Formats: sequence, C-alpha cells, structure tokens
Amino acid sequence: MKHVFALTKRNILLFLRDKLSVFFSFMSTIILVLLYFLFIAKSYTSGILDQTELPSKDANFLVYLQMMAGVLILNSMSLTIGVFSTVAKDFETRRIDNFFTTPVSVSGLLLSYLSAAFIVSFALNVFTWIGSALLIGILTGYFVSFGTVMMGIVILVFASVVSCAIMLLVTTLVRSSTAMGVIGGIAGTFFGFLCGIYMPYSGLGKTTEAVGSCLPYTHLTIWMKQTLLSDAFSKLSLTEEGKDMLMGEFFSAKNIGFCGFDVSLPVMLVFCGVFALICRALAWYLLNKRIVKRQTGSK
Repeated sequence: MKHVFALTKRNILLFLRDKLSVFFSFMSTIILVLLYFLFIAKSYTSGILDQTELPSKDANFLVYLQMMAGVLILNSMSLTIGVFSTVAKDFETRRIDNFFTTPVSVSGLLLSYLSAAFIVSFALNVFTWIGSALLIGILTGYFVSFGTVMMGIVILVFASVVSCAIMLLVTTLVRSSTAMGVIGGIAGTFFGFLCGIYMPYSGLGKTTEAVGSCLPYTHLTIWMKQTLLSDAFSKLSLTEEGKDMLMGEFFSAKNIGFCGFDVSLPVMLVFCGVFALICRALAWYLLNKRIVKRQTGSK
C-alpha cells in the first residue's frame, strides 16, 4: 500500500503545483459567483422582497445559501476533472510506462488516481463550504447550525465519490489532456443551467427540467439546497406558503423526480450511487485494459 500512498501524494502535488489547472478547476465557481453578484442575486433578492415581507438581509441569506449549494456541487465535478487530467498527461508523456518498472500493480495505480481526485475534491470543497458559511454569517448576521455544516460535509463526501466515478469514465473516453481542460472549462456552465443552479427551472421550461432530472448533479444540488434552506427557514419568519414558493419557483429546491415521473429524492440519490458504481466499473475495466496493452506492447 505504500506505493499507492506515494503515487496518490504525487498525483495530488502535481495538480496543486499546476496553478493554471487549479485556476481552471475553479472557473465554474468563479463564473457562477460573478454572475450572482453582478445581476442574478439582485434579481433573486428583489423577487423575494416583492413576494414576501422579509427584510433585505434575510433575503440575501437565502440567496447566498442556495448559491453556495450549487457552487459546492459544481466544484466536486470540476475539481475531479482537473485532477484526472494527470491521467491523460501520464499517457501522453509516456510517464505511465515508468510505473511498470515499480512494484505497484495496475489496480494500485488506478486506485491512486481515484484517491487523489477524491481527496482534492473533498478537501477543497470542505474548505470552501466552511469558509463560505462563515462569510455568509458575517455578511447577513445569520450562521448555519453546526448540524447543517456537518450534513453539508456528508453530502460533499457523496458528491465527490459520484464525481470521481463519472469523471474517471470521461477521462477514459476522452484521453486527451487538452480536451479534458476544455471539458472542465465548459462543463460547469453547461451543468449550471441544466441542474437549475444559475436559474430556476420555472424560468427554463419543462424540457430543461426533464433533461436535468437525468443528471446526478441535479439531485445532489437539490439535496444540498434542501439541507441548507431548511436550516435557513428555521431562523426566519416565513409562512408555509412562502417557504413552498421559495423552494419551488425561486430556488428549484423541490424534488423533480425522473423525466416527469414522481420519484422520491432518496430513490434518486440511490440511482446516483448506482450510476456512479457503473461508471467506476466501466472506467476501471477500460483503463485496466489500456494499461495492460501498454505493458504487453500490443496496439
């Protein structure tokens, strides 16, 4: 196992030392935050103030929290893409061949890539989550409870696991590190709309909602939004009708099922887990086959 630990450390350091890769991994987050503070947050806040009797700081508290729910889920995806670009680079530069001269097994090598992606995605996301929770509290005067912070971390564990599995398969199929960079740059924006993060589904239409319901990141975002907003609602004076309107029309935090079918959120989360397992198994098989071919020198 010491070889796996050494390779995992090497993969983490390679990513962190590449400042450009780290920057582009946070590109989706930067775009989302800029869009929110430039005009989306103002639109949300003015709409909430028109529809409810909440003061401005309460509306901002809700808007910032639901924004961070989307940011954290997008981070889990973009950060794993950034780390997995190491896989593509190792094949392109033929560094992967050097590993064949060490005692590490093919399974150990693949495990090191997965472990590095999970550690980076989860650790940086936890840091982002705790930092943003404190900042939102300072700006609005409302701090999320310790239980909600811990539940958010649990969700981030699941989101990182799912993202690692899906993005490892994407890496296996794409292969090019340049293409991985392009995917990482546009995927956040693409998923931001389809998952109801940039704008609520009420403004995007039923077709977008149906497509979004097929994506694991949509249900992870809804899970995170429900967790954070439930805590926020407990601190604010809102009617049940107001809460229902904000969860649905404003924040797309209600369960949307699957392609128009009424499927509960827990069932959809199980689906996300099963889908991730399938992606991981398929990626593991394809990468293992590719590495064995290089070892044997076959084309």
